[in-house]
Amino acid sequence: MVEIERDRWGRPLIPAADGGPATGYTRVTTISEIQGDRYHIEKWKERSVVLGMGRDPELIRFAKMVEGNETAADKKVLNGIAEQAHKAAKSDQKALDGTELHDIFYKIHRGDVVEIPDKWRRHVAEWKRITADWTFVNTEQMVISDTHSYAGTPDAFAVIPAIHPTLPICVDYKTGKSVDFGIREMAAQLAMYVHGEFLWEHRDGLDRRPMPERSMDVGVIFHINANGGGVSTLYQLDLVEGWEAAQRSMAVKAWRGRTINQLTTVIPVGEPVEQWLRRRIMRLSVLPGGLERLSDRMLPEWGNLTSGIAMEYEAAIVKSLEIIEDQCQAPFAERHPLSPTTTRKRK
Repeated sequence: MVEIERDRWGRPLIPAADGGPATGYTRVTTISEIQGDRYHIEKWKERSVVLGMGRDPELIRFAKMVEGNETAADKKVLNGIAEQAHKAAKSDQKALDGTELHDIFYKIHRGDVVEIPDKWRRHVAEWKRITADWTFVNTEQMVISDTHSYAGTPDAFAVIPAIHPTLPICVDYKTGKSVDFGIREMAAQLAMYVHGEFLWEHRDGLDRRPMPERSMDVGVIFHINANGGGVSTLYQLDLVEGWEAAQRSMAVKAWRGRTINQLTTVIPVGEPVEQWLRRRIMRLSVLPGGLERLSDRMLPEWGNLTSGIAMEYEAAIVKSLEIIEDQCQAPFAERHPLSPTTTRKRK
């Protein structure tokens, strides 16, 4: 098939239906994962980094050279160290195994002569046994939704007699140890596939073509444990609920795109130097003898807290406040808001 062009975030670039410029369509999995429970996978990532650091002492040495986690440069270095730690822990091996098994299934669907590695023979034999009476309509073809600007590639659409005698069902292969924690995301994922409006990817090119007739209500997860010796389980998913979840995820994604300018209005709180003077005055007013001293030294033309401070007298006001603070033995620690900040130089 023709290679699909992608943007810098990995999103497939889909030309507008009217021939306009291509835009990046959000990947289906990006949306379906929004409502997922990330606790277990985040903990797995943390453990993988720790394991990888333990296996490669050089990574620990590099990490000690980083001074913090605040600057863009430090973050980039630390991200690289974490990525290398994952590789050292071989955390991606199961994903690579799953990709290899998917590739074998796809090549068999395509009619290629496939040399099956010994470690996958039982898995492929079990897959062939279970799908013996299935009729595959299409496999590994990208689906797009112009309405919602998403794109994704289901593993297959197939007629499965045990579910429906003629209507193709969306099927997705999962090769992890378990689907327990991801089943809700999978329901949203397959629902988005069946609600796609067009097939985009074809043997002879890329263009919009009608989706095949398909079930909009159910989908199937074919769980074939890559490390389970070929043991497989079929899960029938409720795609009606899955589509409701997908729509909620798309709403959350849209909400995350709102900016601070779209969601807020800045409440005026006055000029910063005036507010700084106000804080000094209010502080002195509650100290013993402070209010009397303020009444003696503050001139009427300087203004007041009610009508505002006349900032043209700032220097005189500051001088008087400093005298009162000395008299009250209460120096004001907050620096002038317009005084230059100092930064600690790195050694």
